[in-house]
Amino acid sequence: MIVFDVIVDGSVKETIRPKTQKLREIHDFLNEQMKLLSRKYGYGVFVKRRMIY
Repeated sequence: MIVFDVIVDGSVKETIRPKTQKLREIHDFLNEQMKLLSRKYGYGVFVKRRMIY
């Protein structure tokens, strides 16, 4: 499973788990979430991908 950690000022603020694992849907989902996250946390938002087995 692919999850995404939202990093603001060097610390993990939240973890995003997409409902589906299809790459096209994950891409669209992340683009939507980045708009919301930039409003919530400002422009210093980084997203790191990691795998959970």
